[in-house]
Amino acid sequence: METLMLLTYAALCIVVFKVFRIPLNKWTVPTAVLGGIALIGAVIFGMNYNFPYTDVGNQVFRTVPIVSQVRGRVQSVPVKPNQMLHKGDVLFTLDPTPFQAKVDDLQAQGIWLIISSTHGAGDIPDNLVPFYDALQEKQADLSAVRFGAIGIGSREYDTFCGAIDKLEAALKACGAKQIGETLKINVLEHEIPEDPAEIWLGSWKNLL
Repeated sequence: METLMLLTYAALCIVVFKVFRIPLNKWTVPTAVLGGIALIGAVIFGMNYNFPYTDVGNQVFRTVPIVSQVRGRVQSVPVKPNQMLHKGDVLFTLDPTPFQAKVDDLQAQGIWLIISSTHGAGDIPDNLVPFYDALQEKQADLSAVRFGAIGIGSREYDTFCGAIDKLEAALKACGAKQIGETLKINVLEHEIPEDPAEIWLGSWKNLL
C-alpha cells in the first residue's frame, strides 16, 4: 500500500514538473520530497487512526472433538495434519497393556453378564474392544463360563445391536455357553434402557 502511494506521488510530481515547466533545483526538488513525505505520512496516520479495532477479539475455529471413551496412553497417531480421512480410518491407538492385564485377570469360569451398546456401523464400543480382541486372538478356553447378553441400539440402523452379536459369537467360539436369549433394547421404544433390562434380568436369574 505504501509503495503504491509513493509511486503515485512520484508520477504526479513528474507530471506537475513537466506540465508547469518547473525547473529542477535545490529548492523545488526538496520541496516536492518533503511535501510528499508530509502528505503520505498524513494519509497513513489518518488510515491507522480511523481503522476499526476492538480490545476484545475472538478467533472462531470449526472443530470436531475426538475423545476416546477409555483413558490410556496414546501409542501411535497414524494420521497426518491436513490428511483427508474416510470412515473407518484409525485416528490413534492406545497402549493395550493395561486393558490386556484386566482381561488376563478375568477368571475363565463362572457367570458373566455382557452388556454393550453399538457404535457406528455395528462397531463395538472402545471400552470393550480390548476384551473382544483378546477373545479373538487368544481363543481362551471358556467352557466353564456361562453368560447372558444385553444389547442396546436403534432399529433405525441395519446393524441394530451388531456389537452384542459380535461379542456373543466370540464368546461362543471360545466355548462359553449362553443362558437364555439375548435381550436387544431398542432406544426408540425405551428411553430408559434400564427398565426393560431389569425386567429381563428378573426372569434371566431364574434360569441360573
